Amino acid sequence: MKKIVLVVLSMAFGFGVSEAQVDKSFYQKSYDSRNNGTFDKSTSLLSFGLGIPSYYSYSGFNQSPALYGKYEHGFLRDEVGLGGYLAFGWGSWDAGGEDYNFSAFSLAVLGYYHFNKLIPVEKLDAYAGAGLGIRTFSADEWAGADYDESGAIFVVKIGARYYVAKSFAVYFETGYDDLSSVNFGGTFRF
Repeated sequence: MKKIVLVVLSMAFGFGVSEAQVDKSFYQKSYDSRNNGTFDKSTSLLSFGLGIPSYYSYSGFNQSPALYGKYEHGFLRDEVGLGGYLAFGWGSWDAGGEDYNFSAFSLAVLGYYHFNKLIPVEKLDAYAGAGLGIRTFSADEWAGADYDESGAIFVVKIGARYYVAKSFAVYFETGYDDLSSVNFGGTFRF
């Protein structure tokens, strides 16, 4: 899985760099005045995506891709964002000829740092985020009783968006949210 993530990220960054019109004076500007144009404090992002089921959370289960809805808005500075996500996954497993169903829900608030002042590629928005959330897990009649579990989680994400149009990008993200280890989809900027 790690090799797949590294290959996809390498291809995305390589494609972005090869297609970019790099301004040679980008690094000659002061940190506060430079920006590659992919994010600023007035930017709002709305993303929808699919997550590859996390091996560590539900090993051996027949799990659907997790569905993600995310929102982020620029906060205080051109490279800082504040946002959150909702994610939902479900599936089943077979135990001794019996089918058991389960569902999982995750909700978190994250702070993001965008590398738009460090990477001069016009269409590439690389970012990292961290925050706190909750995750719930419910299974029907496991060992004679319904099973419900919920708890706080620490969320860490790194990712990249590549803008294919001025207000639409595709994204790829990896990290830990106890629901999926990799997710990807589309982002609308407004």
